[in-house]
Amino acid sequence: MKIIFVSNTSLTVRNFRVGLMQALKSKGHDVVFCSQDNGYAAEVAKKGFGFIPLTVDRKGMNLFTDLKQVFALYRIYRRERPAIVLHYTIKPNIYGSIAAMFAGVPCINSITGLGYVFIKKSPVYFLVQFLYKISCRLAKRTFFQNKDDLNLFLEKGLIDKDKAVLVNGSGVDVNYFSPDFCRAIKRDEDPFVFLFTGRFLWDKGVGEFVSAARITRQRCPKTRFWLAGIIDSGNPAGIDPEILKGWEREGAIECLGEVKDVREFICRADCVVLPSYREGIPRSLLEASAMEKPIITTDAVGCREVVEDGINGFSVPVKDAQALAGSFGKMIKLSPEERIKMGKAGRAKVKREFEENLIVDIYLKEIKRFTA
Repeated sequence: MKIIFVSNTSLTVRNFRVGLMQALKSKGHDVVFCSQDNGYAAEVAKKGFGFIPLTVDRKGMNLFTDLKQVFALYRIYRRERPAIVLHYTIKPNIYGSIAAMFAGVPCINSITGLGYVFIKKSPVYFLVQFLYKISCRLAKRTFFQNKDDLNLFLEKGLIDKDKAVLVNGSGVDVNYFSPDFCRAIKRDEDPFVFLFTGRFLWDKGVGEFVSAARITRQRCPKTRFWLAGIIDSGNPAGIDPEILKGWEREGAIECLGEVKDVREFICRADCVVLPSYREGIPRSLLEASAMEKPIITTDAVGCREVVEDGINGFSVPVKDAQALAGSFGKMIKLSPEERIKMGKAGRAKVKREFEENLIVDIYLKEIKRFTA
């Protein structure tokens, strides 16, 4: 049967959906992904998946452009006649569900984090809640990546309990993200390196990371702070490239930009950091933990699921650069043996709770339920 995955960009498909797509393909299904191509569609398509380009306006709500997206998805579903559609990210979840209903196609939605609208309580906050309520009623199932997001939807009456499924993120391939990869990577033992990996968004806590870096470098001048990721100009919380350049000129951080294989930089770092305000389940921390690196993150929705304070890393309050700097100092003062112990505890946690196969199996059961 044909199964279509819909997401906002080809990057999110490459980073988070390929494991499930490959599992479905291995069962003989025709798997197609539909997204805006921001440079990764060809890479994903080479793995044997069909690709349908889609224009997604990710900035705000515009009635005209959003209706165009509903009609575009409706035409795709009517033409392709998939057995089921899987939606990811906010606009595909909302508008894809409406299009699927008109096309007579069952769909499953996945809420991978509530993002900018729910963090900032922007003017469209209540409108988005209303649209989510519609989409959750139209979808056969809606997946959530943490209990806080699920409970929020239940408390606000946006979803019926029997239509909600809780999973631990999108899963991590622990064979690909393995400490064994680091054996071939040369690195300097000095100085200490803190690594942030992800999109350069204010909501990811990049500003706090830089402020804490300034404080830490006053005490430990040789400490290095790396930012690896992309500038997301399509997100309202995106950081201006000129600000990033200013931080670099100041010497607070080193901006690595987009890296082809993040594993090399995880190997070369001593600790991976994500001071985010809210997440689904932060993939960057799972990848780092799987590679036996200690982590530092916030006690925010989604982040708290990944860290056990003092066991596999440290947890700090949201938007608290001073506390973040304090955790940097604590991490630096740990002995190598203590950090190794933290790293091993992190990998054990990922294998126990977040391994990709565990997540894929839950999706496969739900897909089978509505396509049998």
